[in-house]
Amino acid sequence: MNEQRATEQGSGRRLVNERPAAALVRPAAPLRPRPSYCPKVSPVCCVPGLISMAVRALLVGGASAAAAATLMILQSRKKKPSFTLGYWDIRGLAAPARMMLVYAGAEFEDKMFELKQKEEGNGWDAEEWFDECRPALRQKNAFINLPYLIDEGTGLVVTQSTAIYQYLGRKLELMGSSEAEEAAAEQTLAQAFDLRNELVRIVYPFSGTTPEKFPGALTKHMKSISSSHYDKFSRFLGDKPFFAGQSPTAGDFHVWEMLDQHELMATQFGKSSPLEEYPALRAFHKRMRQLPRLAPYFESEAARLPCNNRMANFK
Repeated sequence: MNEQRATEQGSGRRLVNERPAAALVRPAAPLRPRPSYCPKVSPVCCVPGLISMAVRALLVGGASAAAAATLMILQSRKKKPSFTLGYWDIRGLAAPARMMLVYAGAEFEDKMFELKQKEEGNGWDAEEWFDECRPALRQKNAFINLPYLIDEGTGLVVTQSTAIYQYLGRKLELMGSSEAEEAAAEQTLAQAFDLRNELVRIVYPFSGTTPEKFPGALTKHMKSISSSHYDKFSRFLGDKPFFAGQSPTAGDFHVWEMLDQHELMATQFGKSSPLEEYPALRAFHKRMRQLPRLAPYFESEAARLPCNNRMANFK
């Protein structure tokens, strides 16, 4: 935000003192770190220099100008990014985005749509989504699908899950603090989605995995993910606490969700935990679960939603 200079003169007199003006300014107390929901190009509440702005207004424009600057600061401090996230009433592809939003302290509406079986018994329907919401959103984004994200500050509508994770990562400063960390976050997201695609092929019947075939498909899947995904995740994570470094980035939330869904499946169907052979991944799964800033998410109903939709072999 461009720095604003106060022009109001108040009583008509500037502050006068025999000492140099610089002597009037005491060293400001250290500012708290910028909130995680603040982007790099951000409103005044999210950038350094708030105290110096108020002091400068006092020196240049008098008490009334300083008061106006202070009021502007206090008002802007209340502003947080506001979003609407739309998805089915399941964890699915929305869980990583919900976790990111809660972790960052962002304000958002969690808009959920219910999938209902048609009365005839063949097929599924979601009137509210297909007939009421999707047509209007399609006017703003021709790619519209679930999940979708509306940035209420700009009106931008984003769809496709990975695009949403990356958009939120940029807006909420969850894409790392360097090019290397950003690249790590992007790669982690892509690898997590590869695992997600393999999981979808067995938990939903669309690829021919009927309820009767599911137990055999699950056994095969659990064996294959060790070498095809968990080994890669473990080696990429290494001895770091998170996939891109010392703090969570967008990819961590998606990986955690994938690991957790597999843990739930293993428990429900009597399989060994896929994490048993990977202590670093097991520690990562626990570390994410215990982050204080994610406590509100894990205490919410959203964390207890089914993982998949109503026709799935594993819910």
